[in-house]
Amino acid sequence: MKSKKRWIGIWLAAAVFASSLLLFPRDASACSCVKPDSIQETISKSDAVFEGTATSIKPSSISLFPSQAKAVKASFRVNEVWKGHVAPTLEVLTANGSDSCGFEFQEGERYLVYAASTGKSMELSLCSGTMLHSEAHEHIEWLGSGSMPPQPSSANQQTDDSISKGLYIGIGAIIAVLIGFLVYRKQKGSKSRT
Repeated sequence: MKSKKRWIGIWLAAAVFASSLLLFPRDASACSCVKPDSIQETISKSDAVFEGTATSIKPSSISLFPSQAKAVKASFRVNEVWKGHVAPTLEVLTANGSDSCGFEFQEGERYLVYAASTGKSMELSLCSGTMLHSEAHEHIEWLGSGSMPPQPSSANQQTDDSISKGLYIGIGAIIAVLIGFLVYRKQKGSKSRT
């Protein structure tokens, strides 16, 4: 009889323990990345791969991902590009907080960024492969030399300069004609009085 009660007590204790593990998990993180992809898989899943310095991190009113977590907008000064049409400065969106799979950027830090394009913006998550530049040695070695982000072409700059010069010349010509007209009227008015 004692043996039977003892086994019931053990089973009851085991059931309570198992239930507590299910009801109160130790790690309450809502974000879980499966296993990390290989570098090649990470690149192929990304629309843009670049290295840059975070210049500002600001909250955004946009909701991201299925959890509808609010977004954070991280602005970057881009130093090197390996994939995608990346401007010298770029903004990416991520969820606010790692529990929502958001990547937590720090202003002034350098990052190797893997981002996906949604058509309206560039987005990334904790699982996209983005990492601190100081931890990205293996990735950067595999990527090799990238390219500089596209700068405004000298042809565009020359066109802008030509337009500016033309505008100044045109305004100057109009002012000269107006002054000439006023001087002419003044001289004609003085002659007609005499």
